[in-house]
Amino acid sequence: MQNWQNFQIAPMIDLSLLQIVGITCFVLMLLCAILGARGTLWRSIALAGLLLALLTPQVTDQEREKLSDIVLVLADRSDSQNIGNRTSQTDQALADLRARYDDDPSIELRIENVDGTTDTRLFAALDRLLGGIPRERLSAVVMITDGQVHDIPSSLTLDAPLHALITGAGDERDRRLVVRQSADYGIVGKDAEFMVEAIDPALAPGTPITARFLHEDGSERDITLPANQPERITLAVPHAGPVIGEIRIDPAPDEFDTSNNRLILESMGVRDRLRVLLLSGEPHPGERAWRNLLRADPGVDLVHFTILRPPEKGDDTPINELALIPFPIRDLFEVRLRQFDLIIFDRYQMRGVLPVQYLEKVVDYVLWGGAALIVAGPEYIAPDGLAHTVLGRMMPLQATGQVIEQAFVPRIDQTGRLHPVTAPIAGPNNTDPKWGHWYRQLETRVTDDRAMTLLTGINDLPLLTLSRVEEGRAAILSSDQMWLWQRGHEGGGPIAELLRRLSHWLMKEPALDENNIDTARSADGDTVVVTWRKVGPPPMTAYGVDPVSGETVEAPFEQQADDQTWHAQLPIASRGLIRVRARDRDMNLQTGLHVDRDFLTDERRNTSSTPELLQDIVAANGGHIQRIETGLPDFRRVNRDQAWQGNQWAGLVKTESYRTLAGGITNLLPVPLIAILIGLLCLFGWRRETR
Repeated sequence: MQNWQNFQIAPMIDLSLLQIVGITCFVLMLLCAILGARGTLWRSIALAGLLLALLTPQVTDQEREKLSDIVLVLADRSDSQNIGNRTSQTDQALADLRARYDDDPSIELRIENVDGTTDTRLFAALDRLLGGIPRERLSAVVMITDGQVHDIPSSLTLDAPLHALITGAGDERDRRLVVRQSADYGIVGKDAEFMVEAIDPALAPGTPITARFLHEDGSERDITLPANQPERITLAVPHAGPVIGEIRIDPAPDEFDTSNNRLILESMGVRDRLRVLLLSGEPHPGERAWRNLLRADPGVDLVHFTILRPPEKGDDTPINELALIPFPIRDLFEVRLRQFDLIIFDRYQMRGVLPVQYLEKVVDYVLWGGAALIVAGPEYIAPDGLAHTVLGRMMPLQATGQVIEQAFVPRIDQTGRLHPVTAPIAGPNNTDPKWGHWYRQLETRVTDDRAMTLLTGINDLPLLTLSRVEEGRAAILSSDQMWLWQRGHEGGGPIAELLRRLSHWLMKEPALDENNIDTARSADGDTVVVTWRKVGPPPMTAYGVDPVSGETVEAPFEQQADDQTWHAQLPIASRGLIRVRARDRDMNLQTGLHVDRDFLTDERRNTSSTPELLQDIVAANGGHIQRIETGLPDFRRVNRDQAWQGNQWAGLVKTESYRTLAGGITNLLPVPLIAILIGLLCLFGWRRETR
């Protein structure tokens, strides 16, 4: 195609300087004309020719080829597009566009399939594609989607129309659950409050919808939610750590997608304050270690009493001066006992300060879910020691009555290497710990088959032993020498970490449970892997309940190469809240929960096809939006200055983009020609003026 472009100039000198020269010449010639000087005409012609030559007027001629206009087509292939006939609608729309424009040389279709398993990001794909094309060739952008797009920008300028073709049906019904207000944290012993809304556009606001509330302990309760109105839901927080519940609503009769009829509620249980009662039998370096460690923890509320002098010591000191403050025995052991999370007896002796009946209350407190720890020195086995009381008989160890005074380094035995209390400080196997020595230990023997000895001392005698006592927990440390580690004797030892983890195990911190079950989704997503790091009898079978079908499946445990870790693979592909049970060889039962927190992705929270989300940005870019079920719009070629859309039609802008194949430049006033003409004029003027 041959095309003559507009006239242009290419000045030989700077244009501003050329303007000054031109103005000067004009003024001189004007003065000459006014004064009637001879030769003014031909001199003016010569100067004008010289100025024109310096401007170098040119014309260009090019041979150009019309380029095709680019139409970007983005096909939504996200998870929500697999619902109903949306995939077939998308495929048919693409086929119709190809059939119309594949043979049209003026249109180039560039089709991009945009995947998305968790969300739909069409505009991110559009931004990437726009970076690879000349923007002046963009004729239009066409999006084929169900309208659930999750990266819609606040503004977009394409200089071309943006059209949207919506898949799905306009009368689709989708009942779903959404959280309007979450409770990220909850106080242990109280309820976490959520605001939940059951959305069903087909129901009037307030219409009751039946739902079930599933708790992590396996219990269920029926609740009623008002349609399309937020409702307050409370989730009990019985323990520290993650607390989980699930709400399920009944599907509507004509509902096309029930995957979002379930909702996981999760809160992190935190203790307001851990209340610890520390009773020290007498002043000694160890009590300061306990007091400093517990007070250093901002989450611990410590009540500490020390018996400064035994009541039997006779002198004339008035009774009101025998204590710094009165010992509130009745208030502590009758009124406030169950408010404490842990009671520690540190080298305590029965010297008439605490009546025996109050120790029975402590035992009842432990049996009903409390926790007690005894730090045992020589006082423990004295005639008035705790070993001869109901509290001593509740401990997992029985003292023989011997005190061994000998240097030793506490060691972590095999059970301790598995137990969460001591596993983090165990170090490599078959290596001696680099800890300081202790110098005294009580000789004891284990009397409870369920006891767990984590630390051993002299001659591998139990040093730190833990046990579960009905609903509560108990532990005994068979030495009063731990304070040496805090003082840094011979480098000290991990006393702070050990006592912190021991205290939190006694207070039932879920993360420190020795038989806690961990779960994870397999790489292929079809199974739930149950991991049991077992202390005690080996596990046998794992059971799980499919959250959709309700079917119970089972799988055997297999021991892994790393000591006592066992794995079982439950064939459960459904996602959500999955209840897991595991039994060991002694028929002990352990329960747990597996939560697929990502089963309700952005793709599944709302799967209704809708044009509403894209309406504003389509309108801002002069585009057309239409449901595919009503047919495709009529695509028309339009000029840039015309309307880009109308009733049942969408425009494709003519871009007028060309590619230059060949071209040339022609000077209208060649310098040699101008030089000859000026020379002739000068000769002519000289001849006239010399006559």
